Amino acid sequence: MKTTFSICSLVVALSCSTAFAADYNNGYLSDTGTSFLSELRMGVMAHDVERREKGNVDIQAEVLFQPFGGLAEEPSFWNRILAPSPHIGVSVNTEGNTSYAYAGASWLFPIFGPVFFETSFGGMVHNGKLNDVDPKREPLGTRALFRETASLGFDYDRFRFMVTVEHMSNAGLGTWNHGLTNVGGRVGYKF
Repeated sequence: MKTTFSICSLVVALSCSTAFAADYNNGYLSDTGTSFLSELRMGVMAHDVERREKGNVDIQAEVLFQPFGGLAEEPSFWNRILAPSPHIGVSVNTEGNTSYAYAGASWLFPIFGPVFFETSFGGMVHNGKLNDVDPKREPLGTRALFRETASLGFDYDRFRFMVTVEHMSNAGLGTWNHGLTNVGGRVGYKF
């Protein structure tokens, strides 16, 4: 997990000089095309709110990259579907329970004014228990799981504030499990 966190930190550090130099254009690909980084997010999530590992907190960091092929100034619904933003992230549990690194694609849809809905889908790798040997830990069945999220948020200048629900499980492709469901808040800074 330390290696994954170090790699994510290195990607962010190497990307920042280019990202700060890029022209800001509503959070999308700049006219100069010099920035591949779109947004940096930090969050606090209530861990496993429905099951055994509940009652503790995850600290989350996520990097979003520019949408595949970039987006037009006012992209249509279908352009947004066909041009998701790739993301990578890490979530560290403060009590030593399940932590994980993840990657996937995110789709953002404006609702009205600065209010938006975002969803994402991808995969994750965790350090949690695989079988039911510890009554205080959730057995997850397989090391690699699917991860999906839903967020409702608010844009303010270069910042995004959002409430997020995320769920991780193997979708029945491995040993049956309940998965993990986390709920929390995140703040994003758009480059």
